[in-house]
Amino acid sequence: MLRCLKTLFIALFAVSQVMPSGRVALADAPVPALSGSSATSGLLLAQYERGAYGRSVANTDASVDLEPPLIEHDVVAEAEADIRQTFVATVVDDQDLDSVIFYYRYAGETSFSRYVMMQVSYSSTYIAQIPTDPNGTRAIEYYIQARDTSGNRTVRGYTFSPLVRNIVLPPAEEPVIQAQADASADAAAREGAGISRVVYIVGGVLILGLIASAASSSGGSGGGGCSDDGCRLSLTIDQPF
Repeated sequence: MLRCLKTLFIALFAVSQVMPSGRVALADAPVPALSGSSATSGLLLAQYERGAYGRSVANTDASVDLEPPLIEHDVVAEAEADIRQTFVATVVDDQDLDSVIFYYRYAGETSFSRYVMMQVSYSSTYIAQIPTDPNGTRAIEYYIQARDTSGNRTVRGYTFSPLVRNIVLPPAEEPVIQAQADASADAAAREGAGISRVVYIVGGVLILGLIASAASSSGGSGGGGCSDDGCRLSLTIDQPF
């Protein structure tokens, strides 16, 4: 009798491997009361079938991170040329951030350069400072990429449609213009003063010559303030400036 029950159980197990309905029936069927090692092996087999064999088990791991980082960035459409340009972004994630990368190029270039944005004092603010030519006016094209430790990625801007910051030269400062005008006025005044001195000296020489000539004529006619030793004249001349 025991051998027949064992043979019947093995046959049912073989049928369950071929027909899925047989596996379910076998799993729900009561386990016959067997003695010895045969009963133990039959019980283990029934428990195995009642488990997850051939059935899908839902993933209950709640620690899987599927949320990408969030990037907040205000685009500055235009900025004055300087020795560097500063770009600021706020980046947050529900888990841990791995990196925040700033990709940029100048207008007319085909490839982007890579710059790792720096975190400000353990906050969610990240900054990139790009060295630039203070006299250059080429626009800067860029985009920002944030990635978390789970591999989720977010971008602000794209390689095929980057964000743009136009660069303009700063306007001339009014004090500089005024200083240049004052310098030009001083130079003109000095030039005019030099011409006035030349005219003053030449005019003085001519006047002295006329006075000497008049005194000589007076001495030759026997009158005036001239003696045999010559004529003595006293002149007081003030500078006109």
